[in-house]
This record gives sequence, structure tokens and C-alpha cells, in this order.
Amino acid sequence: MSVSQPAFVIFDLGNVLVYIHPEAFLQTLGIDSPENRRIYQKRVIEIVKTYERGEDSTEKFLDNLDRLFNVRESGVVHQGGHGQHSRDDFRRAMLSIIGRPVPGMEELVRSLAPKVPLGLLSNTNPLHFDACMENLRVLRFIPSHFLSYRLRSLKPGPGIFEQTIDLLQLDPHDVLYIDDIPENIEAAERAGLNGYLFVGHEKLAERLSELALV
Repeated sequence: MSVSQPAFVIFDLGNVLVYIHPEAFLQTLGIDSPENRRIYQKRVIEIVKTYERGEDSTEKFLDNLDRLFNVRESGVVHQGGHGQHSRDDFRRAMLSIIGRPVPGMEELVRSLAPKVPLGLLSNTNPLHFDACMENLRVLRFIPSHFLSYRLRSLKPGPGIFEQTIDLLQLDPHDVLYIDDIPENIEAAERAGLNGYLFVGHEKLAERLSELALV
């Protein structure tokens, strides 16, 4: 999409600034197998989405995982598992999902920061975001955070984009939104934002250069 120079640039977090590996959750618990993925994957996604919508505290989230994996009401037994899992096990498994920073993005964001205000719009949760704030250096250059668990709304639903626009108090056409998921870009554009589908930092740098931002 051809846009004029934006007044604000917003980044997605996962797989734009840092790689995310959802499969690491069961792997870290030591129960990753086709059978356990069939049994647990859908339910884990539901529990995580509820947490990322801000409907559950971290303690309630861990309680839900405890009930799912440690209570044997259905007679389900982990294939290759090793007994009960502690809350620390669940925390480690959640944090293991966060991978390495996406190459080139810290340098690109750092060069962009003096020229235009920057924000973050992400489906995330307190465990992940606190860890990213502590360990992901690129976030030092992104001061504004529009987070699903704070806004109680998930992408690609319209609510999170509408709330972000309201908080910015800007014409949405003056905002550039960068995400790696086409469905999220489509939702952002329906809300009036200018969307850019992220396919790597080199292509993004070219687009930002066209906008005279880097």
C-alpha cells in the first residue's frame, strides 16, 4: 500500500521482533508426542487465549494448566511423561516459547526511533511480556505498548485495533502497522490503519526507506 510518511509506527511482537515457538511448551514439559499434541494442544491454546485476553490472572492461568495436566479425571495419562508438573515447570514451559530476537530488527528499530514515535501491539500475556521487557533489548526503543491482556481483546478482532486508535488520538491512516500474519493486517486495515505484512527486516527497511524514515 502506498502511504505518506506515517505519524506513528506500530510493531507486532511475535515473529516480527522475536521468534515464537509454541511447540516448545510440550517439549519443555517432556511430553511432546503426536498423541499428546492431539490431547492437549487445542485445550492449551484455549487456556492461553483466555490469559492473553486478560480474563485470568497468572495464578489462575497456572491453576488451569495444573488442572489440565495434573488432574486425571478422564483417566488420560501422558505418553512419555514423567508424573506431576509443578508451577515452575509450567512457567519454564511458557517462557521456552520465546526464542531469539529476529535478526536485524533491533538495529532497524533503533534507527527508526529518533524519527517517529513507536508502539507495540501484541497478543501477549504477563509472563511473556515481562520476560521480553527484561531480555529483549529492542523494546527499549518502543515506549508505547498496546497489549491484549491490558486491552482485553485479541487480534484479529476489531476491538484491540479500535482501542489502540482511541488511545493514540491520531487519524488511523497516519499510523503504519507491521505484522507477520495476513489476517491481522487485514483486520488492521479494516480499522483504518495502514498495514504492512512483515516478511523480514530487509524488505521492511526498504519500505521504511521509501517513507523517508530510515
